[in-house]
Amino acid sequence: MALAPPLRGIVEIAGPERAPFSELVTRYLKAVGDPREVVGDPEARYFGGRVEERSLVPLGEARLGRIGFDEWLRRSRVAQ
Repeated sequence: MALAPPLRGIVEIAGPERAPFSELVTRYLKAVGDPREVVGDPEARYFGGRVEERSLVPLGEARLGRIGFDEWLRRSRVAQ
């Protein structure tokens, strides 16, 4: 629990690319050699709330990372 508001406001961060969550999971499973198929469900809820296309992305200015998801997977221990 935060005890005070942010000292310097809110800084949003994000990766350099946008993709549906089901696509990221598919790419992860492929990287680790998992053959399961991912099926997205547009009606699925996240903690009771509907997740729209722009729900989990910054809406204003954000600090963007420079490493894309596939490069991150290659560099991580997950894909080894």
